[in-house]
Amino acid sequence: MKTIHLFRIYHSFLLKKWYLIIYLLFILAALLITLTTIQHVTEDDNHFNIGVVDKDQSSETKLILNSIGKGSNLGKNVSIKGYDEKKAHDLLKQQKLQGYFVFDKGMTKAFYKQGELPISVYTYDQQSMKSVVLSQLTDSVYQRLMRSMGGILAFQDLAPKASHSDSINVMTDLLITGLNRSGAFNLEPIHLYDTGSYYAITGFLATVFIFALSLFTVLKMNQDTVLKARLKMFHFSKERLLIIRALITWFYTMLWSIVGVVWIVFSIPNTFELYNWPTLAIHLSYYVTFLILWLLLIELLTTGLLNSISKVILAIVILVLSGLTIPTIFLQHIANGVFNIQPFAVVTNQLLEIILNNYILELHPSFYLSFIALLIINLAVLVWRYRQ
Repeated sequence: MKTIHLFRIYHSFLLKKWYLIIYLLFILAALLITLTTIQHVTEDDNHFNIGVVDKDQSSETKLILNSIGKGSNLGKNVSIKGYDEKKAHDLLKQQKLQGYFVFDKGMTKAFYKQGELPISVYTYDQQSMKSVVLSQLTDSVYQRLMRSMGGILAFQDLAPKASHSDSINVMTDLLITGLNRSGAFNLEPIHLYDTGSYYAITGFLATVFIFALSLFTVLKMNQDTVLKARLKMFHFSKERLLIIRALITWFYTMLWSIVGVVWIVFSIPNTFELYNWPTLAIHLSYYVTFLILWLLLIELLTTGLLNSISKVILAIVILVLSGLTIPTIFLQHIANGVFNIQPFAVVTNQLLEIILNNYILELHPSFYLSFIALLIINLAVLVWRYRQ
């Protein structure tokens, strides 16, 4: 009954200071919405529109264009469309195309006679990242075409009596296989985090920390009042108040975490599948619980200036050394990679992989051992304080 009464006292204080909670939620929600909006702007800016001009007009180049299709085989966020040369040039000047490449007249004949594929590439400039990527993409297409066309020549040499229909079928198969990234070359794509999506997720984790720390501090404002109201609970009273503060903070932080992660999943492009919800929920609960346990331990062991210094160190570990602002890949060679296996960093990397790639990482044993050790330390300190 005493514990329930403490909950009521703290909640009555929260009701009196409701504007602080609304203000905090407004700031964090604004931050989260801003990050997801930036992600969408970044995604739109990273889209490639590429044109193709077929001046050769041979049956082979028509097959090539049909094999390329809408660019779905050339990578994410890439669209390819055929134009005449004037239209492509005008769109390039208007920056509606990042570039276009031209199948020069006589390209097919040049290949059969000289083994070359004359393809011209036109970009808006030569220095921008998109122009460089377009040039590399064109080179990739060129290399695939050379391999496919080489296979066609080999077929004609090995089967000189093949019918025209057979030659066209083989040519089509070779082109489709050659221009498909999962075909003959067996290329494995390298998945990189989109910057906007990365900071949308890490920004969300940062808001969870800020919310928990702020609410834990706001509740402390009423601690003296609560102590005076509960003089009969003098023994172990401060510790009980700390536990109640921690539980209330954990509860409301979990609510914010649930709202935030749902917003993230449905507002940024991702490959997350619903069957991974339990794993996502476990890691999110771990993150919030581990954070609250650290705040509780700091309050139990420190006071005054040392208390503030401890919270600053915790903030640095979470915001700077856990991948929220600096990706952990840049920290893997510092202190023998200890920052990469510390629990907050593990949760950050796990949430990034689950949400963006629908992939679950193998967990380092420290992930479990750290939680168990921190829980035991908190219990030991509470028992020690109780016996005093």
